[in-house]
Amino acid sequence: MKRREIGGTGLIIAAALCAWAYQANYGAYRAAARERLLLYIGSPADSIASWFLVMAILTGAVGLLLLLPALIGRIPKRVPRRTVGWTLGVAAAAAVPYFGLMLFFAGLGAFGTGDTMKIVAADGSSVLVTQDGFDGDSVVLYTQHDEYHYKRVRDAPEISGWPRVKDQECRLESAGGGELQLTCGEQTVMVVPEEAGE
Repeated sequence: MKRREIGGTGLIIAAALCAWAYQANYGAYRAAARERLLLYIGSPADSIASWFLVMAILTGAVGLLLLLPALIGRIPKRVPRRTVGWTLGVAAAAAVPYFGLMLFFAGLGAFGTGDTMKIVAADGSSVLVTQDGFDGDSVVLYTQHDEYHYKRVRDAPEISGWPRVKDQECRLESAGGGELQLTCGEQTVMVVPEEAGE
């Protein structure tokens, strides 16, 4: 085996592992979403899954670029070698728009089309604040459900818009009775975990 074949094989194996990690992360994210939970592991799990998909596409493409020419070159007869080469070239050209769109949307998911902030109170309780990445008019609050899951509590139009939540000085304080008080700039929002079922 040549170095190109070994490198290409290694990259295709790495792409397969990244694709498996994407499926595992995205599956866990979707399972949590069905329960109205957000899986958060330092970042929302759908963003992590999108990073794995980006890596799978890129490493798979480079692996195929290294491996296929070497394998096609092993075909001893000229006509079959050219036929296989041209057929794979046409197939690759047809697949480029599809994988290009997949890479584009995976990149949007990886880099995030919105903001997710974790705000921690002095007593250790925390909330996640998500804000859409377009006009910022959709803000959702989540309270901690367990170590890696946050439960959707309510929308927070009081702190939506501009300036964005991430650009404001936000603090979280315990208000007693299990309630939390989130203050961002001049606006204060009460976070009541019991609202989570609504």
